Amino acid sequence: MSTLTVRQQKPADKVWIDEAGIAIPYERIKGSERANERKLPMLAKERIALRKSLELHKEKCFQVGAELYQLFIDENGGKAPKSKGKGNITRYNFDRSVKIEINVNAAIVFDEALLQLAKDKLDDLLNDGLSTAKDYVKPIVMDAFNNSGGNLDTKRVLGLRKYADKISDPRYAEAMTFIDKAIRRPNSREYFALYVRDERGEYVDVHLNFSAI
Repeated sequence: MSTLTVRQQKPADKVWIDEAGIAIPYERIKGSERANERKLPMLAKERIALRKSLELHKEKCFQVGAELYQLFIDENGGKAPKSKGKGNITRYNFDRSVKIEINVNAAIVFDEALLQLAKDKLDDLLNDGLSTAKDYVKPIVMDAFNNSGGNLDTKRVLGLRKYADKISDPRYAEAMTFIDKAIRRPNSREYFALYVRDERGEYVDVHLNFSAI
């Protein structure tokens, strides 16, 4: 977050400066405007301080999670367990009353030109007609390239690859190759969650999301 500075104007000031940089005599300022100036900058300062504390806490969470995971790996011959996702970490304290999770989500986007080549191959294949035994694949192929809100359904597009060994037509394999080449992961985001077990033995996510408090 960029550095933010909040100015709070005081009743002792003879003039207050408005958003246009114009000096307004204090006696001409309405009571509601004075109350706004008294309370809102104070609230903003508190929130900025909390945000800074949260940024430091977030950094510490990821550092501690990575450190504990590395210790686990070191104790097990340097081998990391297989994970369903990229860089996912789960750690517990000794009695498992506290659990942390770090998840890395690598967003997938497609190279549009390569994806169009894949679609052309599949369109060509569908136009020729698949065998009756493979008719169930037709709506799957068609739905995969339907836009939802202007975006392709990534899971459906990637899901086409699992049918490659069931369709012998080489055009299908060529289309899947284009899809593989089209995959791009321009960035990834890390998510940290901390859970504490309640009296019923269930893990409760200790949210720091403002709307979840």
